[in-house]
Amino acid sequence: MRQVKGKYIIVFLVILTSCLMTAGSAAATAISVNNSTGPVADFTSIRAAINAAHPGDEIIVKPGTYEENITVNKNLTIVSESGNPSNTIIQAAKGSEDIFSVWTNGVSINGFSIKGAKYAGIHLFGVTDCNITNNKLSNNGCGIDLYMFSSGNLLDNNKISDSTTGISLGDSWYNSLNNNSVSNCSGGISLFDSQNNTLNNNLISKNSEGVALIGESNSNILTNNTINSNEKIGLHIYGTSNNLIYNNYFNNIINVEAEQDSGTNIWNTTKTKGINIVDGPYLGGNSWARPDGTVYPEGARDTNFDGIFDEQYNIQGSNFIDYLPLKESKRVTITVGNSTDQIADFTSVQAAIDNASPGDTILLHPGIYTENINVYVTNLTLTSESGSSEDTIIKAASGSNDVFYVIADGVTIRGLNITGPISSPNAGIHLNGVKHCLIENNQLSGNYSGEILNTSSGNNSSTGNDSNPNSEFGILLDASSSNILNNNTVSDIATPILLRNSSGNILVNNTASNSSYGIWMNSSSNNTLNGNNVSNNKIGIYLEISNGNTLSNSTVLNNTASGINILNSGENTLNNSTTSDNRISILLHNSSGNLLNNNMVSNSTYGVWLYSSSNNNELTDNRVSDNNVSIYLKNSGENLLTGNRVLNSNGLGICLWNSAGNTLNNNTASDNASIFLHNSSENTLVNNTVESNNYGFWMNSCDNNKLIDNWASNNKFGVYLKNSRDNKLSGNMWA
Repeated sequence: MRQVKGKYIIVFLVILTSCLMTAGSAAATAISVNNSTGPVADFTSIRAAINAAHPGDEIIVKPGTYEENITVNKNLTIVSESGNPSNTIIQAAKGSEDIFSVWTNGVSINGFSIKGAKYAGIHLFGVTDCNITNNKLSNNGCGIDLYMFSSGNLLDNNKISDSTTGISLGDSWYNSLNNNSVSNCSGGISLFDSQNNTLNNNLISKNSEGVALIGESNSNILTNNTINSNEKIGLHIYGTSNNLIYNNYFNNIINVEAEQDSGTNIWNTTKTKGINIVDGPYLGGNSWARPDGTVYPEGARDTNFDGIFDEQYNIQGSNFIDYLPLKESKRVTITVGNSTDQIADFTSVQAAIDNASPGDTILLHPGIYTENINVYVTNLTLTSESGSSEDTIIKAASGSNDVFYVIADGVTIRGLNITGPISSPNAGIHLNGVKHCLIENNQLSGNYSGEILNTSSGNNSSTGNDSNPNSEFGILLDASSSNILNNNTVSDIATPILLRNSSGNILVNNTASNSSYGIWMNSSSNNTLNGNNVSNNKIGIYLEISNGNTLSNSTVLNNTASGINILNSGENTLNNSTTSDNRISILLHNSSGNLLNNNMVSNSTYGVWLYSSSNNNELTDNRVSDNNVSIYLKNSGENLLTGNRVLNSNGLGICLWNSAGNTLNNNTASDNASIFLHNSSENTLVNNTVESNNYGFWMNSCDNNKLIDNWASNNKFGVYLKNSRDNKLSGNMWA
């Protein structure tokens, strides 16, 4: 197969050479294009200019917006007069076609904004010696597509974004891709069966997949590239070999993913003196990191300060080895202090940020800083010098703005005391549209004095229907994912922690208290909450239209309306948590498919309440004790209760009210905790134990239920049926 392909390549290159040798040598002519009022030009469309041009001519396009699909079949230079892509725009007249289709050699396209093609912004078909430079391409199927043996072309200083693929090479060789920026695409740069290409000094960032080498994409050189903040994979290698990959900066959640049939690739050059990509004194391998601050190889040292770690790096996700991994050295520490006895680089936090570079650390000396702060530098760390939130205070200069407003990925805010006044709807820390931030060991407080709901105010207060999305917030995540909130203490703010349209975040060991809503998740899914302490609020943890979240090891105490409130949400998991002294410890309202496992629920008016079509939930191995009503199902069906232990209720251990099709299996209800069914039919009760109550099983107006192999002992009544028909009792034992 490779020999056949090689013959075709040779024939093709011979034909290309012949075409170049026989190309015309007439003097070049400059042809102008302008489609707006202003200077007179030769043509009003680029297509018309191309049709009239001779090989070697230059077409100069004046600023404006041109709606065209352009076929280039002559070796021409097509440039914007200003050299500025922002004012010379080419939009697809037909979105289903390429904007530029290049079918001949030696074409140059320079200085345009190119957008709106379903296929490619610039598409090269089997050509050589083309120069595609200084263009801005967006919202295309593919930004630049090299196809059908396109070889020896230069792609330089192009900015490509918001496309399915940024740059694609298919069966194309010896091309140079230099100084390009590719972002917010599904695939950044993709090579398929493309060999001997050079990728140098490109920025491939914030794509789903950064760079892909697929098929027979062998013997390529990747050097000086920054491949970072790509959502899934930095570099994907599938079945390729002999690529030389060195002096690149990798910082992605997964830096390299390689299929098992990938061949031998080389991940470092010989150690050579010279400034590397992270400002070290030697060239060698690559710099490896993750957005959470992890540096690879973990724990390794650079004992001779040559900028190369003393250990090799066995690249995660592959069987490859970087023998000379680089140690990043370009990050600096910037100090901030506003006291006369402190020597510091800046006296304000904002000034330090304005002078910082990605990856820098801003170190705050103890003191009070009265500011509202915008954080727009990626991978920036802001931390107190002491590591304590007690002596380093950030106080809002204006309550009408967030104290910290973060719009950059990878930001760390650590060890600060952040205070108000914070007015609605602003926040102490506001993450807006960001990823991989770390917010830890901070203390946030406000001046919230709202009414903590009275426990006698009725059912509406417990369901969360009185939520107010415009209150002030402690930590607010808006459309932000993969962030970590760790060990923060937030109090006296209407909502200490709010996640809004934010998924995949981790909240661990935070404390939220003295508020209206402790932790509130609105339209936020697949988050992990572990070890949080939520107490003395109106509602402790509130999930609203939020699915697939995991709440583990939580402590939820003394919340006046409800401890954990789940509204219109499904597929969540609550486990290993302690909820106590709440009006309703755990409330599910119109929420289905949730799992409640191994929780401790006590000293509440209602322990666990499933309400209003909360169906198909599972309650397993929970311990529910000392509540007025321990487990209460109202208007909810098809739920499974198994292995729960219910103790010391005020007469009602497990209560089904207007609820059908539920299964109770292997539960224990004792010490004034009977199992009570009212107007509830077609439920199945199997292998339950009920003892030491006035009533063991009590059914009122219930039909077609099954009681099988249950055990009732030491009750005043083992089973009590009132106005109930067609129930099946078999294998039960009463004592």
